[in-house]
Amino acid sequence: MSGKSTTIPMQQLIRRTTAAATILLLFSIPTQEPAAFASGKKLSLDAFVRLAAERNTVFEEILIDRLPLQYTRTLALPADDLLLSVKGKYLLMLGDPDGGTEYSFELDKLFPSSGTRFSTSYAVDYGLGSRGNESEFNIAIVQPVAENAFGKANRLLEKLSGIENDIAHYQIAEAYEDYLASLVGLYYDWYAASENLATATNAYEDAKKQLDNIRERKQNNIALPIDVNKIMVQTVSRKERMIALKNDYHVQTNLIMEAIRAIGTERPVPAKPDETLHNPIRDIETEILTFQESSRTASILNLLEEKAGTEVAQAADRLLPSINLTAGFDLVGDGRFFTDPDHGLFAGVNLQWPLPDKQEHARHDISLINQRRTALSTGNTRLSLETSLKNLYWTIENQRRLIQLAKEKITISRAVVRDEKKNYSLGKTDLNDLIDEVNRLEEHRFNLINREIELQKLIVEWKRLTDALVQEKELPDILPLQQSETRLLQKPGTNGE
Repeated sequence: MSGKSTTIPMQQLIRRTTAAATILLLFSIPTQEPAAFASGKKLSLDAFVRLAAERNTVFEEILIDRLPLQYTRTLALPADDLLLSVKGKYLLMLGDPDGGTEYSFELDKLFPSSGTRFSTSYAVDYGLGSRGNESEFNIAIVQPVAENAFGKANRLLEKLSGIENDIAHYQIAEAYEDYLASLVGLYYDWYAASENLATATNAYEDAKKQLDNIRERKQNNIALPIDVNKIMVQTVSRKERMIALKNDYHVQTNLIMEAIRAIGTERPVPAKPDETLHNPIRDIETEILTFQESSRTASILNLLEEKAGTEVAQAADRLLPSINLTAGFDLVGDGRFFTDPDHGLFAGVNLQWPLPDKQEHARHDISLINQRRTALSTGNTRLSLETSLKNLYWTIENQRRLIQLAKEKITISRAVVRDEKKNYSLGKTDLNDLIDEVNRLEEHRFNLINREIELQKLIVEWKRLTDALVQEKELPDILPLQQSETRLLQKPGTNGE
């Protein structure tokens, strides 16, 4: 995985963000959506996601965590910079009229991949009094052959850094997906609140008509005063419910406005979500097998196990003694230009081995324990996720059956209410029976709305759990620091145009 970030214009960022958010949800996108939604204009689910992706800076807040990942490898490995060291000193001996100057230049370079360190130095010492001037030139190569043998520890560090980078990328995608799923769930709640309000409003209007009818019947001495009071109580109750649901709808609308960073007088109304999202899950065993083999969650679990194994290898490498082979060339002479030089080659070995090295053995044992703990944790997580997916699958299928039953109950209840109204008008039934059936029909309607919305939210949850809602490779790019600073200065809800 790469943490590389490219500099792109604001317009391109918006296009990429929009495309990613909509493609991932598999919604059909209209040819062109307006930049703003006037009050009362319908806002579809896919258009809502597009607006949120364009305007909602929470997405950028999540994605900005990708920017530091490009520096992970640089910070994890030992610095491979070319180090220049310059030193100068003037020495004045008391009682001696002459002074002496020393200065030196040194270049040092580490090659992390092989662990090799190369250094070269040049020093001049202008001696005091009668002592002559002396210069020295040195080249040396140091190569570890036990601990960090030929850069093994550095390669393990680089591997560990890459694993952590990949995990971070996946976790960012998880956070992006979770927030996107929460927005989709918010839209469904908004739509449910709208449908519930519409149902309650219609019920209240029906109750008012029924009240007018019963008053007319009372005037004609067909209905009793108690019948009027019963219908009045029913009407007030329905108005009370309508007011409560209207408040709930306004609350949900305000949350939607916040999610899309509403501009000016924007206050749209929800549209019925596309039911193509209700595609049935073909085969639960195949779906679970695919999830276990190629999902983002499976990749994270595999990377965690690989990380634990790499940390064991690191701890084992540190158990070895530090053995460095050294070889080089020396040149010493008089004056700054090596008059009368002496030169030679040198080679040697440097050994450091703490005995009995209890701390490194303890770290190695702890890494083995952590590896076992990780294996147990990932194994249990896989089993838990498999069980959760199976239970969610059966919950979805059960919800489909309950929706069908809810529709049948509404059909039957309508017929019963129609018959009860006819019987009451003919004096064959009591008003209480009619009121009970009317209330029962109203509850069936609310129940159907809630079950349909719950099914849609369950399917979104299935997509979230199986990592099908957002693919990591399709996440939009995040602006580099220079451009993002400009964007942060813009007012919420603007596109920077």
